Amino acid sequence: MEKVIIFDLDGTLLDTIKDIADNVNLTLGRFGYPTLTEKEIMTYIGNGARNLMRRSVKVELSDNAFEEVFRFYDALYSSSKSEKTCIFDGLDEVLIAFKNKGYKLAILSNKQQAATDNVYEKYLKDYQFDMVVGQRDGVPIKPDPTEVKRILKTFNVLPENAYFVGDGDADVKVSLNAGINGISVLWGYREKRQLESVGAKVFAKTPSDLLDLIS
Repeated sequence: MEKVIIFDLDGTLLDTIKDIADNVNLTLGRFGYPTLTEKEIMTYIGNGARNLMRRSVKVELSDNAFEEVFRFYDALYSSSKSEKTCIFDGLDEVLIAFKNKGYKLAILSNKQQAATDNVYEKYLKDYQFDMVVGQRDGVPIKPDPTEVKRILKTFNVLPENAYFVGDGDADVKVSLNAGINGISVLWGYREKRQLESVGAKVFAKTPSDLLDLIS
């Protein structure tokens, strides 16, 4: 019987905060807005690049003005080399172990598809994920369960045989909305209390914990 593990990307598989912060601040500076600390930008990650930039700009903009800012950030980050990004320590062995056990592996990110593909090709392609899904126009983002259900249908996997592993509130909510097993990781960009407040019940302190939590 097929089983699938769906991973969030930023803060779960890859530590991307330094590159994201650099590109957010380059965009803010380009349009004359105050730059932000890395810690502040970290709190804005998880609900897609549009929400990230809306929160980062901090002022009300017309739709056209915001689109100009967003398009600049999107092009800048999607074409960047992401040289400060890295896979979290300990995940290498865990991903190899799951692959060897025959699990289907997928990525579902609220990051734009081009940017998702960029960092996947650079840092994760050797792990041979079976699906890599980022945000695309016209497709709802997490916590909407649409894409989770599409992944399950693609692999013919029942909800009870699917796991969602993520570090954010949207990851907790999408697992609940899709009726699959949710695991919140504590090496990412949210604290345990924040995750508990939106319904998280199962936690992994380290990547190796996933091997015990997923059967």
